Amino acid sequence: MKRQEPERDTLISAEENRAMFDRIAKNYDAANRTISLGLDKRWRRKTIELLKPFRGGRYLDVGTGTGDLVFEILHQSVNVLVDGIDPAEQMLEIARKKALRRRLGDAVTFFTADALDLPMERETYDGIVSGFCFRNIECRQRALEEMLRVLKPGGMLVILEATYPEKAWVRWGYHIYTPLVRLAGKLFGGGAAYTYLVDSIEDFPKPGTVTDMFSAAGFSKVQCQPLTFGTVCIFSGKK
Repeated sequence: MKRQEPERDTLISAEENRAMFDRIAKNYDAANRTISLGLDKRWRRKTIELLKPFRGGRYLDVGTGTGDLVFEILHQSVNVLVDGIDPAEQMLEIARKKALRRRLGDAVTFFTADALDLPMERETYDGIVSGFCFRNIECRQRALEEMLRVLKPGGMLVILEATYPEKAWVRWGYHIYTPLVRLAGKLFGGGAAYTYLVDSIEDFPKPGTVTDMFSAAGFSKVQCQPLTFGTVCIFSGKK
């Protein structure tokens, strides 16, 4: 009898996802700036403002990519330690080079790790963030439970994610804009990846479902803050 593979939350497998981000790593930052019309910097800033990193704290960025949320934590606080994890080594190489240019020394560490099996002890971090990664995790509920495990009591989890707008008039504009996203992806050498981006946003659960997942994992004071007409949301919860 053929063994059934476990059902996944995502449109593609974890290995396909890793390979895709390795392929587009070189142009990832430039493509993001272009596709978001430069708003991604503002979204990340607001994400870390909600995290409220404090002096001497230790933080984790899950799915760090090229490290922009890590650098925003370091920008908004002092004397903090930040770990950035990602399955895509090519993305991490760019993050490490950016850290070297900023002369951050031991304040930041980037390494490969799986969000479904975090290699850290319980209650390691004062706060955890994730930007545009949660949508790509095969088992999102398990990932939330893992992040709760390594979070200290009272710590915050803050997730920034692209979302399918709920208001009809915003969806109208969204569907006009998405062909431009696909075109930009082709120009930056990642056509298939940015087609996946659009498809994965439309496949992602509604914000209310995501907040329910936070609560089911054990988080309290769960909130969702929509940005840019609901095309992006910041989800947060406290341990």
